[in-house]
Amino acid sequence: MTAPTLPFPERAAAEIDALHRLLQAWFRAEGSDDPAPVLAHFDERFSMTTPAGGILPFETFARAFPGLRGSRPGLVMTITDVMVQFADARSALVTYRERQTFGEVDNLRRSTALLLDRPDRPTPVWMSLHETMEA
Repeated sequence: MTAPTLPFPERAAAEIDALHRLLQAWFRAEGSDDPAPVLAHFDERFSMTTPAGGILPFETFARAFPGLRGSRPGLVMTITDVMVQFADARSALVTYRERQTFGEVDNLRRSTALLLDRPDRPTPVWMSLHETMEA
């Protein structure tokens, strides 16, 4: 595997938008219908704290993900305010804002993600995600 050209914190920050481009395409049924390239962005120990406070482990997410393809045609996901709050050689804690627009529904959330630098993956992988809805 070729060594990354950017420092890990910069790659972690770029991964936030990159993954959301893939997710948006998946929900809109654009591009490949193979879920594996998207799921490869997540560590097997990944878990998400949903805006409602529930915990979604990777296994549950990975089982449900294929069925979500095309479930939100027209969805627009916009990422802003990406900030690396902490980083070391193998991990980064990143905060960002995410706006989802789907038809007449528009919601804004603040998120905190822990990303890992794994030598067996070409991009930083998501270990943890916590989403909070904004008013």
